[in-house]
Amino acid sequence: MRTALALAALGLVVSCKGRDAPSSSPAARPDGAASVAPSPRCSPGARTCVADAVVACRADGTPGAQVEACAAGCRDGACVDTCAVQDVELVYVVDSDAILYAFDPRKLPGDAFRKIAALGCDPSRSVNSMAVDRRGVAWLGYQNGRVHRASIIDGSCVGRGGAPAGAPQTFGMGFVTDGPKATTETLFVAAGAFGTRTKTLARLDTAQLPPTWRPVATLETDGHHPELTGTGDGRLFAYFPAPGRGRVQELDRSTAAPIGAPWVLGDAADAVEAYAFAHWGGTFYVFTTVGGVSSVHAVPMQAGAPARIATDLPMRIVGAGVSTCAPLLERAP
Repeated sequence: MRTALALAALGLVVSCKGRDAPSSSPAARPDGAASVAPSPRCSPGARTCVADAVVACRADGTPGAQVEACAAGCRDGACVDTCAVQDVELVYVVDSDAILYAFDPRKLPGDAFRKIAALGCDPSRSVNSMAVDRRGVAWLGYQNGRVHRASIIDGSCVGRGGAPAGAPQTFGMGFVTDGPKATTETLFVAAGAFGTRTKTLARLDTAQLPPTWRPVATLETDGHHPELTGTGDGRLFAYFPAPGRGRVQELDRSTAAPIGAPWVLGDAADAVEAYAFAHWGGTFYVFTTVGGVSSVHAVPMQAGAPARIATDLPMRIVGAGVSTCAPLLERAP
């Protein structure tokens, strides 16, 4: 990758917005959370997965009665533990060509990006935003309003997508745990009419497919809807792309009110054209394209100023997601 890394003070980001490989074995893929339709036959007396449930196989080899409902999804005839999928703790990004990458902050100041695969969930449309859940499933918001799911391991699409009932066409998104040390989580989203200052903070009810839009509170912005990221201790953060190069702000998840002072990235000569955002290990990572140049900024939560750590990226990042399995505290690269 022709990435010019300029590490300054690094303190070692989920969703994003743009304006307008070979498959792994089934056992390695995180499709349990949203399983594709099972094989029409299975071994008599064995167990298999139907959607998010374990079912017993009948004597004729067809799936039968439900044995167990899986909170974290089903794979290979058993419920899956959250945060058990390989590399589920990393940041994942998608570019304007719908190519999925892993971003591993531990590899900085070297090349932290690893190409995974081209996404084919909705080839006629471009991705607008992304979030990743604790089961290793990427939730992809497309510019046509549909939400699709894909494996973070090989980019394969999981199940069928659809437009969330009651939701606007595009929105920022990010998963947040339901409290400190909780293993359950909520998908928060933010959206509103383009150019208007008032947006809506909402939840997507992922227990239904397609998920349902549940408004939470009114959110005041600078005209563009923010991208969202969450943490494993239940905190919600937003990246606003204006003014300048934008700012990061913690939000009250019940009222959308700002909490504390924002982290300001600084001025930009031109408007931010595409943006993505995620938290990892005590640092926010903000992916932006300004004046046609794509960069990554590290924004430490505790000490140090925001710093551009990579620039002249060969891709325009329009979506980012990180699961709440990601570490909360700062780690040395």
